[in-house]
Amino acid sequence: MSERKKSVIRLFAAAVLLFTVSAYRQLSIRYWSEDFLRPYLVWAVYMLLLFGWQHTITTKIMQKSMRGHLTAQNIVSILFLTVRFVQDAFLYVNIPWMRFTGYFINIAAVFIPLFGFYSAFYLGKPEDYQISKKWYLLLIPAYFLSMLALTNDLHHFFYYIVPEEPQPNLYFHPYIGTYMIHIWALSIIAYQVYVIYQRNGTAKSDPFYRKLVPFYEPILLFLFSIPYAATAYVVRFELVEYSAGLIFIIVLCWQLYILTGLIPVNTQYSEVFRRSTVAMQILSPTGERIAVSENAADITPAMLEALKQNQHFSATEDITMNLHQIPGGYMVWQTDLSQINQALRELQRLNAELEEEQDLLAQEIRIQSDETSIQARNDIYDSLSSEVAGQLVLLTALLSNESLSTDDWNCICLIGTYIKRFCNLQLTYQEQQMIPISDLAISLQDMAKCMKNIGIRTSLDFCPISNLGPELILLITKTLEEILEEADFRLTSVAIQISDTVCFEITGTDHEFVSRSLEGGYSLQTEKIPAGYRLLLLQEGEVMQS
Repeated sequence: MSERKKSVIRLFAAAVLLFTVSAYRQLSIRYWSEDFLRPYLVWAVYMLLLFGWQHTITTKIMQKSMRGHLTAQNIVSILFLTVRFVQDAFLYVNIPWMRFTGYFINIAAVFIPLFGFYSAFYLGKPEDYQISKKWYLLLIPAYFLSMLALTNDLHHFFYYIVPEEPQPNLYFHPYIGTYMIHIWALSIIAYQVYVIYQRNGTAKSDPFYRKLVPFYEPILLFLFSIPYAATAYVVRFELVEYSAGLIFIIVLCWQLYILTGLIPVNTQYSEVFRRSTVAMQILSPTGERIAVSENAADITPAMLEALKQNQHFSATEDITMNLHQIPGGYMVWQTDLSQINQALRELQRLNAELEEEQDLLAQEIRIQSDETSIQARNDIYDSLSSEVAGQLVLLTALLSNESLSTDDWNCICLIGTYIKRFCNLQLTYQEQQMIPISDLAISLQDMAKCMKNIGIRTSLDFCPISNLGPELILLITKTLEEILEEADFRLTSVAIQISDTVCFEITGTDHEFVSRSLEGGYSLQTEKIPAGYRLLLLQEGEVMQS
């Protein structure tokens, strides 16, 4: 049987018990007026019902503040019905005390709605919800009205005295204070309806009884009060005693709020534990099971001690048990790590594959880098080969002679020196994007030595007044080689001057040199001098000065 059905049955049983004791009370008053057990039995049943409601408050309602307010409301109800018991059992012949204790109904009318109003704020709210402190200011007028009610005999603000009536008597004639109590109770209940309406959160698809939740209490109180109001609260037969009926209606409404889900309660623990997929269980301090899931494993004393020390225990590779201490025992649950472990194993496998692929990729990158480097070097060699192709052909022609003279060997050395120095300068330029001026000086010095070996008097005047660009350095070396080849290496002397201009003065040749354009925006300007030529390496547009 579900917890909801059990609650409905308990409510029905409480109503039957209330109606039964009320019927006994009416029959006893009418037919057994001397029945001294009547007030005791009636009060005992009232207390049984209210303490049963207190048990529900304590064990089911999880919100601490709501429990406090409902408990306060229940205490006021218990005290008031106890006063009614004292009146029926002991004060029925003492009119002054009967009249004074009758004023306590005003205290109940003030505080029972107020504490119910406070409790309504917690409907549909989380466990840690707290109402605004400003609402507690209502306690000030509540205490004030209560004190005025208890001291009515001093000022008659609540009930006035008719002079012609014999005193003391039990006739209460309502005055301003009584109507203030009525307005107070109606206002509190009306605002409580508004608060519950806000908390209800109904939708169009909800059943009618759920939509009617905010109005349960005022409707039932109004319907129950009609017979009493119609007879000026003087009745000969009561189906249920008026005070007890009002309190029962208030308790009934709170039970209905629980059944409709407005109040979060802890009534489903056994079912939650039974169906739990994490195998929960609650243990006593000695290890005895209090609540347990159907799939929970047995916990041995050794396992319990390990859990107490470490808060967790590895039952298997994939199952870990966890412990949390709670008041009066321990909460234990299981964590299934099988999927996590499977995911970790899969992750390790993927990491291994990824590392293998990374190694392969690194090897591929290295191979591609080596291939690129080789290709780059080949491109450089091809470029250099094209730059000195003419000199390579000349070397091949010289080396192909069957007999090589000393002059041939010296020419071969000169051409080889040029190839070596020109390629070094070109490689330096490609690597550093510049050529040190000292490299040009060394290259010209080496070529000058080789030129002397083939009988050409050579002088080198190397004092540039500014840094020379790498293109110009390469062009100077290349131009010198072209002059030598054009004269077929048959020159008497060569004077090389590198200053603010680049000048080659040559003598002892029958070859006629003419001016011409060179690469890179330069030109070779030729001037005839005695016994030879002066060759100037100039930029396009510059004019040779005599």
